[in-house]
Amino acid sequence: MNQEEMQQEQHNKEEKKSSSERFVDFISKNRRIIIGLGIAIVLIIVAIGIYTAVSGNIASASSRAMELADQKALQWSQETDEEKRAEIESSLIAELDSIAQKWPRTLAAQRALLRKAALLSQKKEYAEAEKTALEAYRRNKKSYVAPIALELAAVAAEEAGNTDAALEHYTLITKDYKKDNPAAAHAFFNLGRIKEAKGDYKGAVEAYNQLIATFGDSEWAMLAKNRVIYLNAQGLAG
Repeated sequence: MNQEEMQQEQHNKEEKKSSSERFVDFISKNRRIIIGLGIAIVLIIVAIGIYTAVSGNIASASSRAMELADQKALQWSQETDEEKRAEIESSLIAELDSIAQKWPRTLAAQRALLRKAALLSQKKEYAEAEKTALEAYRRNKKSYVAPIALELAAVAAEEAGNTDAALEHYTLITKDYKKDNPAAAHAFFNLGRIKEAKGDYKGAVEAYNQLIATFGDSEWAMLAKNRVIYLNAQGLAG
């Protein structure tokens, strides 16, 4: 190999390293955005689920009560006066608690708990948000609400600094709710990200590769591919 080829090879290595370092910086700087997307996903899915459930059973007392609570939640989110917002919030939480207690085995009760958990998370009351989201999950583990509740519980746990609990919640999602769950790809990526942060590089690569294999066309899969390349380049994937 002549000197020019050696210089070119060195340049390629430095460029590859620079790209990997930039990616690590991206993950570090945008950690809150990556985690916070879980909350955004939850809120969007809740809105879609609410429409589907209410339109399908508008005559149900529990569904009707939940529909009214959702209207109040929208009012709360749009209120700019702090005093009025606090009043609406107090009334909303009371309504959500009432639905969860009055119709404990219904989908409406599960959605009420999920709505309350999302509200608590928006208020940065993460410990209570995780607890409430897990209660929503346990009410009916076979409903469409269950994986959404686990996603919110994981986000809240990590925001509270409890990465072990977040890891547990994300693991449940990836094991039990891979299908028909729009948040699954996000869960796989965060499972890998947390394992990587803990130094479990083999586990991280496994999670990333599962994400790539299952949701190859997603943006999360593209991020996962970059992480696998980086970890392999650093000799950490084996």
